[in-house]
Amino acid sequence: MSMKTSRDIIIRKATEIIAFSGLDKLTMNTLSEELGINKASLYHWFSSKDEILDEVFREGHKALMAKGFRLELDGSATQVLSRIAAKWTDIFSDDSLLPYLRTVFSLRYSDERAEEEASALSLMLRSQVSVIMNALGENDEFLTSLFSSLLLVHLQSMLDGNDEDLELDAKAFASLLEKS
Repeated sequence: MSMKTSRDIIIRKATEIIAFSGLDKLTMNTLSEELGINKASLYHWFSSKDEILDEVFREGHKALMAKGFRLELDGSATQVLSRIAAKWTDIFSDDSLLPYLRTVFSLRYSDERAEEEASALSLMLRSQVSVIMNALGENDEFLTSLFSSLLLVHLQSMLDGNDEDLELDAKAFASLLEKS
């Protein structure tokens, strides 16, 4: 196994442990047992659990940014808001990103790296909604904040395994905009 592949496997497993069992379950012992290797092998790659956590956030962020966050502003309010809802739903339901996103949102109040990533995602979403609302001719900060909050609540609920129909709510929100 190459050095890169081994590090990737360790980081992926560490992310899964945090995401589905909690940070307190991530220990060098647990990680080595889950990977079927001896603990000394882990120390060949990483000097500590904190170094592993740093790499979890670094690699997770890189994978998340690779998804792209391009805006398409053509069409009606329904089409535009449905597209943004679909894009964010796609990101938050991507099996390769799910463990990382669960890690970020479960640790956001206890880990500075997670808090920074959760804040960056929230800011990115809010900024996109602001651009979209302005493009639709809606300069109302309350409506922008309301739609941003709606998206964030749905996305975080998806991380908990709830089946959310964000596109349906985006269409309903768009119909309110079109009526006003």
